[in-house]
Amino acid sequence: MKTARISALLPSSLVIEIKKASVKENTTQSDIIKQALKDWLKKRLNEDTKALSKMAFDDLPSEDQWNAIQAAI
Repeated sequence: MKTARISALLPSSLVIEIKKASVKENTTQSDIIKQALKDWLKKRLNEDTKALSKMAFDDLPSEDQWNAIQAAI
């Protein structure tokens, strides 16, 4: 996996908690932040999926309309 270095300005209280967690879990601060971002992205994906599942797709073109659109392109 390719990695990249980033810089972020965080409140000192959050940095202290990240340091505590890294010591407690015997891992790097980067791993703590990486896992938090993965969890956040997974939560967003789940929320987006739920929102999309509630959408009605009754405005899609019929097969004949779709064929006309494709023929024009």
